[in-house]
Formats: sequence, C-alpha cells, structure tokens
Amino acid sequence: MAKKKAAGDNAADLDSFFEDLATDTGGDVLDNIDSIKYFVDTGSLALNYICSGRFITGGIPGSKLTEIYGPNSSSKSLLGANILFGVQRSKGVACLMDCENSANKEFIQKASHCNLKRIVRHTPQSLEEVFAKMYKVAKKVREKVPMDVPIVIVYDSIGVSPSARELKEVNLPENYTQAQFKQIVGGHEQPGERAKICSRELRKLNSIMEETNCTVVILNQTRAKIGGYAPMGQQALTTAGGGNALPFYASCRIETKTQMKIEKKITAKKKKILGINVKLKNVKNKTHRPFVDSENIQLLFDKGINPISGLLSCLLDAERLEMKGAGNFVVKEPWAGGLEVKFKASMDRNDIPMDVLLQCPALIDAVSAEQVKEYLEPFQEAINFNPEKEQDVVQTDVLGDDDEEAIDEELEG
Repeated sequence: MAKKKAAGDNAADLDSFFEDLATDTGGDVLDNIDSIKYFVDTGSLALNYICSGRFITGGIPGSKLTEIYGPNSSSKSLLGANILFGVQRSKGVACLMDCENSANKEFIQKASHCNLKRIVRHTPQSLEEVFAKMYKVAKKVREKVPMDVPIVIVYDSIGVSPSARELKEVNLPENYTQAQFKQIVGGHEQPGERAKICSRELRKLNSIMEETNCTVVILNQTRAKIGGYAPMGQQALTTAGGGNALPFYASCRIETKTQMKIEKKITAKKKKILGINVKLKNVKNKTHRPFVDSENIQLLFDKGINPISGLLSCLLDAERLEMKGAGNFVVKEPWAGGLEVKFKASMDRNDIPMDVLLQCPALIDAVSAEQVKEYLEPFQEAINFNPEKEQDVVQTDVLGDDDEEAIDEELEG
C-alpha cells in the first residue's frame, strides 16, 4: 500500500503549508514581519548604537516602550528632548507629558534644536490621567495622519505622578477628621497602589502602541533604597515609579549616570556649568545585545548633544575599527570602502575625527558624505566645542548633592 505524502515532503510544499495556515488563522509567518517598524534618532550616534545596533539609521525602537532612568541630574530630560527632535526630523508627531511642570522652552530649543511650535505639551496630574491622555493623543493623531507617520510621546517623569486617590488628599482641610478623609479621599493608601496602577495601565499601553504605531519614552529616577543591600562601595537603588511593571513591559531600558561636569571658570570661586559627560548603558534590550554601554557622551546645556561623543568605543564594539597600539586605529573592511584609513583618537575623549566619518560614511551606516553632513549639521556647535582647548574650561568629577543641585539649576534654566 502506497504511503500517503505528508504536507512537508518538500521545502516548497512546507513553506506553502505555513503560509496558508497563517492566512486561514489570521496570523503571520515570522519571516514576513518586521519586528521593529522604525527607529527614532536620539541625537547621539553612540546611544543609537546602544539601543539598536545601528548608528545613523538607528535609535530607540519604534512602536515600543523605552524607559530612560538614572539618578537626579543625569540629563534624562535632555535625552527625552533630543528624541522629540529625532521624531521631528523624520516628519513625525512629538508630544510631551510634562508632569514635573518644568519644561523650559528656551533650554529645550538650545539643548535639542526642537521646533517648539510642533511639540504638543500636556500636564496631567495623576498616573491615571497620564495614561488616559496618552491613549487619547495617540488615537487622535491617527485620525488625522497616516499610520506610517511616527508618533513619540515622552513622559517626564513617572516618579512624580501620584495616584488619583493621593491627589484628592490636597483637598483635605487642616486637622481633618476621619469622616472628612473618607468623604474627600474615599480610602487610605493600599499596599503597592501606584505599582498596581502602572501594571494595569502598561498592559493597555502595549496594545495602544501597537494599534496606533506610537512610541512611548518614560523617564524615571533612581533613589537610595533605605535598608537595601548593595555590594561594598555601591549604593542600593530603586526606581521611583512604576514598581516592577515598567521594567517588565519596556522593550528597551537605558541607564544614565553623570560622570563629569564641564565647567567654565568665572571668578576664583565661581564656576558656570556648561554641560556634563554621561555614561549610558542598555540594561534590557529586545532589539540589540543587552548591556552595551558607552562613556563620556557629551551633553552641553546651551549647545546640545555632541552626536559623535562616545562613538569610538561603540565602533570598536561593532568591530568596525581595529586598534593598532595606544591611540592608533584602522577602519576595517567593508566599512573602509577599499581605502586604507588610519587615524589617531583618544579613548578617554571617546570620539572620532570628523574627516574619518566623511571619508568612510559606511562606518556609521550612511551612504554618502552628504548624508553624514546633513545628519550632523544641527549639532555642529556641540561638535566644535572641545573642553580641552577652551580657555578656563575644566572637567571635574561629580561628587555629591551640591553638584547635583548646581546641575539642576542649569537644567531648569
């Protein structure tokens, strides 16, 4: 008796079987989908690589949730503003949830080059209101623009948003009674109240992002964990908002850490903070390898981000450069384009000469020197600024709370 042929007796039949199965059941064959529809530029080629494994064509993953978290004064808001500029450059829609009510339009314009007339700002007061506003904004944009136009919403920041119940407490009179508390607030705080709200709302947010092709960036702070255990010499930290839900639902998590202050000497005792150098690291990434980092990424408060700072170590990580002794580098093929390109650079400064990028545009995923020039043009002031060559400018370690407060004053303008 002849044996009946199975659906997968040859490769073509088997491929066709899975195509038909996907069609009949309303699914997709995994090979036919793009896991990431687009990337949103961050203004930093190093951060683009950290998030996506790409440089000029990379950035944070589109239509996904990204968390940027770190201690006070580590320029999370500045990075958020540069992501808004990135979506503007791609002709998308930029929205800011300014829950800290601290947006300074002059600072944002100088530090990120955003078109301020094309950023929608909201100031929702509670966690519930923030998420409801994000859902409404995403759906309203899709009523007016096509699905292929990117939307980015930056939430600054989840750590400051109370629950709706907590917000009612501001209406309590002095020396209130339990009866007044029950009438006005309705009930006392429950264990994990804010974390439960975030868990519930982030489940919805994932569906809304997929439905509307919207990208959300949530900024979060780390704080000292009282009684928490940490290795000797380190501080136990915890994120300020979202509980464990935000790390779980985020597709990409970026940790920020201030390394150096860039200061200009005004008098013998007075210095002006011009900017900071930061270390950025992805601690969770579903797009690129996790735990990729870069140091000395330069953020200048009145000139913006330096897009080529932090780039040298990323190009070494991507194996596009070869080190030939201390400070000597060679561009590898195919990124050298058949040329022998050698250059000198400092690992401490962690950038790369501009002429190398123009000579080898493929090094940062560009197709021509003109594309490199066009990308870098808005950031030219920051690129040209070299603290080592500026008179009366020094770089010093960030050591304590006083330093953080001084940086806060500059960030707030």
